[in-house]
Amino acid sequence: MNPPTPKQPRDGRTLSRVRAVSRAVSILRSFSVDRPYLSLSEIAQATKLDAGTTRRLLVTLRDEGLVQQNPGTGQYSLTLSVLELASAVPEGVALKDLVDSRLRQLATETGTTAYLSVAKGAEALCLARYHGESAVEVRWWSVGETMPLNCGAGPRVLLAHLPPEDQKAVLARPLARLTDFSETDPAHLRRDLDRIVAQGWVITQDDVAAGLSAMAMPLKNDRGETVAAVSIGGLTPQIVGRNQNGLLGQLDAAVHDMARLVRTVDGHKSSGEIKVVS
Repeated sequence: MNPPTPKQPRDGRTLSRVRAVSRAVSILRSFSVDRPYLSLSEIAQATKLDAGTTRRLLVTLRDEGLVQQNPGTGQYSLTLSVLELASAVPEGVALKDLVDSRLRQLATETGTTAYLSVAKGAEALCLARYHGESAVEVRWWSVGETMPLNCGAGPRVLLAHLPPEDQKAVLARPLARLTDFSETDPAHLRRDLDRIVAQGWVITQDDVAAGLSAMAMPLKNDRGETVAAVSIGGLTPQIVGRNQNGLLGQLDAAVHDMARLVRTVDGHKSSGEIKVVS
């Protein structure tokens, strides 16, 4: 008897990607509020596609009603049909669903464990966790579990960006000690929180588990409010040292992409049709 055929994941992660679709999406994403009109060469440069491929895709997108070309200037822009697509997004868009793909990509690119977390009372709640292609998988803080706000990079970022009264209330309580390196002095922690807000990121070491480090940045909406923390973690030599600046750059790029998605959805909240929820 032949062994049973293993079931394929239902999310399609093992399927090959359709390159033409990815390229067309990259063209649509090349437009922005600051750059609503782009020439063929500007689009080709932004997408890193050759001019011939870019033009064929633009013609297809034009025929589908998503892109238009000004006959006078030759520049391209998106059409109102894109807004019609946006209006079909269901009410109550889950934050995790919105940034899920980019968070997975971050884990893969960095070979670390990537986390998405939100503040929940006096704790940080893990909404998503993905392991990159690494020999060591950091399995602390599973999805649905909470972490003290004073321990770990993601929780520390969330604490730093809490409203002043909420932050004051957290610091007034006894602070958790997960290891000997957990910061439990409110005065020291207060100074660290100010530094996190000023520099926009934090790296923590050994305060959740010995030998583990993490770095995190805030994910903000279009009003500058921190809606979540994005963090990556791994063994200390993987995070701290010669890899540190490169990882910070990759984390910053990922958070920038996620923030753009959040702002895009959040910008439609005035119509009452779409809202981002955690």
